[in-house]
Amino acid sequence: PDCISDDILKKIAALCDKTFVSIELGLQTVNEKTVNYIRRGYENSVYDEAVRKIHNANSAIHVVTHVIFGLPGETETDMLASVRYCVHAGSDGIKISVLHILRGTDIADDYEAGKFKCLEMEKYFELVSKALEEISPQMIIHRLTGDGAKKLLIAPLWTAQKHIVHNAMARYFDEHDVIQGKRFR
Repeated sequence: PDCISDDILKKIAALCDKTFVSIELGLQTVNEKTVNYIRRGYENSVYDEAVRKIHNANSAIHVVTHVIFGLPGETETDMLASVRYCVHAGSDGIKISVLHILRGTDIADDYEAGKFKCLEMEKYFELVSKALEEISPQMIIHRLTGDGAKKLLIAPLWTAQKHIVHNAMARYFDEHDVIQGKRFR
C-alpha cells in the first residue's frame, strides 16, 4: 500500500481496457503492536488510502488483501479484526495464510527462543472458518493456505505437504458446513 502512487495507478488503470488487473496489498494485520513487531512499515490508514485510490483510479481494478494468521502475540480477536478491516475497507478479494517461520529471519530467532508457538492445523482451519463468516458473498477468496520454501521452513511443518493440507481443509469445511455461498478463485 505504501508504494501506490498516482503515477503508477494511472498506468495500471489504463491496462484495465485490455486485460483483467489485480493489485495485491499486504495488510497482514491491523494490530498496531504486531505491525511494529513485524516492521510492516506503514500505518493502517495508508492501506485505507491505497484501497480508496485504486478504486477511484479505475473501479475495474480488483484489490486483493493478504492477511496472515498466527503472527506472534495475536489473538483470535486480532486475526478476525484484520479480516473485518479489509472487508470494510472495500477489498474485492482476500488471501489468508498461516505464518511461516523460515530459516534466516528475525522471527525464526524469536520462534526458536520459545517466544511464541505456531498455529496447529486444526486451529488454523477453525480460525479460517470464522473468518469466512465475516466475508461477504461478493468478496472473492483467493487463498486459504500457503507454503513456505521447504528448504527454509522451520514451522509449522504441517504446511509442507500442500495436498494433505488441502484435503484436510476440505474435510474440515465439509464436516463443519463452512463454505456455503463463498466465491473462490
